[in-house]
Amino acid sequence: MPDFDYDLIIAGSGPAGVSTWLHLNRYAPKLASRTLVLEKAKHPRHKLCGGGIMRAADVVLKRLRLRLDVPSRPIHNVEFVYHGRSFFWRQRNYFRVVRRYEFDAALVTAAQERGMQLREEEAFKTFHPIAGGLEVETENQRYRTKVLVGADGANSQIRSQMGIRSQGRVSRLIEILTPADAAINRQFVHNTATFDFTDLDDGLQGYVWDFPCWEAGQAAMNRGIYDSRFFPKRRRAKLKSLFRTGLTARNAFDPDQPWDGHPEWWFDPRQNYSQPHVLLAGDAAGVDPFGGEGISFALQYGDVAAKELVQAFNEEDFRFEDYGKHILAHELGQGLRLRRRLAWLAYLGWPRIVWRSFFFVMSNLWR
Repeated sequence: MPDFDYDLIIAGSGPAGVSTWLHLNRYAPKLASRTLVLEKAKHPRHKLCGGGIMRAADVVLKRLRLRLDVPSRPIHNVEFVYHGRSFFWRQRNYFRVVRRYEFDAALVTAAQERGMQLREEEAFKTFHPIAGGLEVETENQRYRTKVLVGADGANSQIRSQMGIRSQGRVSRLIEILTPADAAINRQFVHNTATFDFTDLDDGLQGYVWDFPCWEAGQAAMNRGIYDSRFFPKRRRAKLKSLFRTGLTARNAFDPDQPWDGHPEWWFDPRQNYSQPHVLLAGDAAGVDPFGGEGISFALQYGDVAAKELVQAFNEEDFRFEDYGKHILAHELGQGLRLRRRLAWLAYLGWPRIVWRSFFFVMSNLWR
């Protein structure tokens, strides 16, 4: 048997990777102390995300006894729009909006204060089986480890090398940040997040969003468009054109402003998210196909992965054959399966009259 540099290596220091380490530190501190976390960038690093922190995420943070001091904008009203007709879900502190680079950096700092070993600017490259474990190669060096956790995001190299990158489905997102006047901006004044489903008529299997947020102490609007592609055989929406039209309607289109885009793998319960000595977590495994929400599910992945790892090390069995079953049995899997059902219902391709009737009823019911 070879000597191992670490019992466990986690590739990726986003919410899923750091949550995995934090839960390990809670359940098995000695194992956490023999764990290395790799990060290809350096915090605070740029990260595309709407930045919505749902209550489920705050529940996980509370269990971990973490309170992250990052600027956030509370949302008390969620507006759903279809062709100018709106209805509102009103609930105080339904969620809050953060900037991901600030949230991720604060989470990493909190974990480091508890002892997490992090090597930044060290990108994962590949892994190879060895007796009893793996050899992990980064841009800087090689490590021997018993287990590798792939928490390296939607473009996961680990997922690809496991041979499952071609499986599953990918959603598409575009996001920008525009300035706002907090004194008169409707979303700021009323603490409102808007989800506009008007483009369902043009093949979009998703929505356009407007979230109020703070950027470097200044009021701003996080705006984006999400296309789940839940039904891949349907015609592909012209995402850029739809987004440009939506921004123009909001007086927010700037032809000189660059757009950021990124993919997301969405969760498929039939998928296999592990193999001997390797398991996936967070965006690398799959996120919510209905709304593209990632943060709360990423934090929950950490709990499932940590429990799986503790059991594996206790039993010296690193096949992870039941990891998928444990995901589905956890609140994480229950939430993701619910979002799959919502995606099927919302993006099936209902006639416009059905959506108009639905929004007419809801807008009158929720006055």
